[in-house]
Amino acid sequence: MSLTVRKIEKTKPGEKPIALSDGLGLELRISPNGSKGWRFRYVRPNGKRNMMSLGNYPEVSLAEAREKRTDARRLVAQGIDPVEQRKQEKRELRYATENTFQVLAGEWHATMVPRWKESSKRATQSWAALETHVFPHFGQRAIDDIKPLEWLDLLKRLEAAGKFEQRRKILSFCREIYRYAIITGRATYNPLAELGSALQRQKKQSFAHIPQQELPELVQAINAYDKSTLVRCGLQLLLMTAVRPGELRNARWEEFDLTASVWKIPAERMKMDRPHQVPLPFQAVAILHELHRLTGRYKLLFPGRNDATKPISDAAFGMALKRMGFEGRHVPHGTRHVVATGLKEMGYPREWIEMQLSHKLPGIEGVYTHAEHMAAEQRPAMMQAWADKLESFVIRKSGEAGER
Repeated sequence: MSLTVRKIEKTKPGEKPIALSDGLGLELRISPNGSKGWRFRYVRPNGKRNMMSLGNYPEVSLAEAREKRTDARRLVAQGIDPVEQRKQEKRELRYATENTFQVLAGEWHATMVPRWKESSKRATQSWAALETHVFPHFGQRAIDDIKPLEWLDLLKRLEAAGKFEQRRKILSFCREIYRYAIITGRATYNPLAELGSALQRQKKQSFAHIPQQELPELVQAINAYDKSTLVRCGLQLLLMTAVRPGELRNARWEEFDLTASVWKIPAERMKMDRPHQVPLPFQAVAILHELHRLTGRYKLLFPGRNDATKPISDAAFGMALKRMGFEGRHVPHGTRHVVATGLKEMGYPREWIEMQLSHKLPGIEGVYTHAEHMAAEQRPAMMQAWADKLESFVIRKSGEAGER
């Protein structure tokens, strides 16, 4: 028999829970403490039995409970689990109230931090860029309400200010945030997907670097530099390894195996977020032994003067080159260009040179090619030949001085 309000009101709590059935899976459970809750029993699409709550009596009346039962039975008839449907509706409701750009940016950022590794600067830099350039304009706006033209205007302002690198990063970060929003049901389209075609192309400018015919002058000037042994060693190592100046300044002694003549830079310190092996010619090993006598008691090869836990200033190498007379002609980062050009002129394969520079090969080749070319006759031999060439400039200078 169907339940009546009179029967519900007359039924008193017992020592054990009491179930009053209304039929078709609906029942009212009365607990010993007197609380009354509606339950609906049904069979899930996978064939398993289940029970869901429909609320408490009298907040949910008998008539309302029957309506909820009817709705649930209609879903079951369609092959939909009403419990899962309810969870989905709750998610959509939560997402509907948590759909501002800044909230979604925070969620996206939290999912990315583990991928970027704790020591990576990308987590800090990406959030700082969003706080500076995006949140003041769109942070509290519903993400689906921000129009493509508004994004274009923001990016154009960065462009007009000459902040092309910031523009590139903002476009990349925000495009990914929209993808996350679409996946989580809080955005229907990505207004940044096609904006790249409406923006100016950034003109790539090479770092100042000397031509190959002036390389002997640079090598000889560095070799004769006597203002700082640390800086001289650093500039010599840049020429013999072609690493980025920041990778060298932050180098730690634990990364070096001088017996095997290899420097293994961990992924978290690399621009491409992948580990990098640097073969060391014997001249570089000799310089490292010299450097070790000065800084081997520290963790860093190039500890700062005031704080040994931090590397020397990023301006140290550049200032030394200015003192040598290369201001406007050559900067530390330009050394990579000089090495790459010299190796190409010596006839070495592009793949070896690109790997030495820790560059990703273009297109599909970069996706499938992961060879490090560390066999003895490959990159190690190439860099040894390059170091020998650099050394010949010093020997030539010494010979010229002896003749005079």
